[in-house]
Amino acid sequence: MLDKAPELPSDIRWHFIGHLQSNKVKSIVEGVPNLAMVETVDSTKLADKLNKAVEASGRAGTLDIMVQVNTSGEESKYGVDPGEAVALATHVAKNCPRLRLAGLMTIGMPDYTSRPENFVCLAQCRAQVAAALGRAEADLELSMGMSGDFEAAIGMGSTNIRVGSTIFGAREYPARPKSPKSPEAGAASS
Repeated sequence: MLDKAPELPSDIRWHFIGHLQSNKVKSIVEGVPNLAMVETVDSTKLADKLNKAVEASGRAGTLDIMVQVNTSGEESKYGVDPGEAVALATHVAKNCPRLRLAGLMTIGMPDYTSRPENFVCLAQCRAQVAAALGRAEADLELSMGMSGDFEAAIGMGSTNIRVGSTIFGAREYPARPKSPKSPEAGAASS
């Protein structure tokens, strides 16, 4: 995003999706002035860092965020447990004036699909967050559904889907260099 944003039109509204390390917050906020949303806020520490970075950047207004919820319970996934969504959303609403809670999001299963119960779980989290904050459920987005399961997600109330691979094709990841400890690397250097 830091490389692509300066090369593309300034009216693009960027959404950051993925695990954001707290030590990268300042560079994302400052390096992408048209950053519209961070969809993957999964801790009070990250929310606090984003709030401070937005304030320090001098940008006008607030930055939209979504609370990431690990609805599948997979250890490989980031996100708060469903039972912690209200606490994180409340923290953002009460302690982060430069952030605006736009909704909740979840990532699909490893094959980029989700079971209906994952979508139901996120909708239940939204209902609990809305009740705790005195907001209408319709005012909180549900970001769920990707290229492999977006139709089911829409049917279950998703207001924000992520279909990049359907539009742009599968992502190509650069080859990783061999580790110096791997047998292949050792053989090549002998």
